[in-house]
Amino acid sequence: MNKKKNLLGLYIHWPYCESKCPYCDFNSHINESVDIDLWIKSYTNQIYQMKEDIIKYNLNYDGLSSIFFGGGTPSLMPLEIIESILNISYKSFNFNKDIEISLEANPSSYETKKFVGLKKLGINRLSIGVQSLNNKNLNFLGRLHNVNDVYNTLDHATKTFDNVSADLMYSFYGQDLNLWIDELEKFLQRYDLKHISLYQLTIEKGTKFFTDYKKGLIHLIDNDLAADFYTKTNMILSEYHFNRYEISNYSKLNFECKHNLNYWNSDSWIGIGPGAYGRIWASNSKLRRIEYQNYKNPKSWVNNNVNYCDFERIKLLNSNDTDIDTLSMGLRLEKGFKISKLIDRKLIKSKQFKILQDKKIIFEKDGFVVLSKNYLIKLNSIINFLMND
Repeated sequence: MNKKKNLLGLYIHWPYCESKCPYCDFNSHINESVDIDLWIKSYTNQIYQMKEDIIKYNLNYDGLSSIFFGGGTPSLMPLEIIESILNISYKSFNFNKDIEISLEANPSSYETKKFVGLKKLGINRLSIGVQSLNNKNLNFLGRLHNVNDVYNTLDHATKTFDNVSADLMYSFYGQDLNLWIDELEKFLQRYDLKHISLYQLTIEKGTKFFTDYKKGLIHLIDNDLAADFYTKTNMILSEYHFNRYEISNYSKLNFECKHNLNYWNSDSWIGIGPGAYGRIWASNSKLRRIEYQNYKNPKSWVNNNVNYCDFERIKLLNSNDTDIDTLSMGLRLEKGFKISKLIDRKLIKSKQFKILQDKKIIFEKDGFVVLSKNYLIKLNSIINFLMND
């Protein structure tokens, strides 16, 4: 009997943006000129090292199932770097015939001009950082674009790519619920999008919004209003045939983001670029999963990788670490996670787990552990409850 193949994805981080958004806690830096040759060498060295490690740990896979250029703003990457990464990746790992190759872009005329070139290189899925459909809210979120830029970019994107996704933020202080629903409906009527990511605004440490929040300059909306935003938004998306397959992600049939499913299903992915991290399964090691963490500072990352690959940290995850990750990521999915993914199943035999089962917050179905739809919005507090055994 043939051994089941593992899924393998590749994440490439580009750390530069035109500006730093006040809510963003990602590893992003203000755009600056780069030495293209040095960056290509650094990405190349990391890809070659990961090829060796995948052989070393005997990961059984067919080829790359997905590639994701994230950031930062990866549409700012010079096309030469993108082309080089794709060529080297193909030579090192091969591509599945239905590989998904995604790239994030912002609404701007500069980036729009690159869409045809990106498609020629092999990009087949574009994710646009729309964030809001209202100029007042875009200004509050610190975005450089306006609503006209959004429409111009989406007009070009949907004509160039068959698979286009949009990122939107909602449920923040000062946003009008009825106006948001009206904006969202008109947006969905105008474009045949295949995927939408919707994020309720959270205040993260290390951001400008966190500082402003501590000073009392901005506020969070109350839980009841947040729940109304969540419920009504889900109703609208359902009417337009979007299925919520993860707590913040919605897709038309068969257009789920393959790469992100790698994370949530606890499969294997390679992470290269400043601040990126990756995890791969090892079939020949007692420590079943290996995590790779890159240097965050772009210049430090280049200096440490231009001559040979040098990760900041490589961590061998034990069974408990691995199971916690499987549970916390898998419960984000509407279908839940496979019980067979757990190594020792201690987490689903705990007193806390039994309490959640009795309250019908968590249940088992067809070999999966599933979180009740009514409690998806409370996911973080439920995971914290499970971890405090």
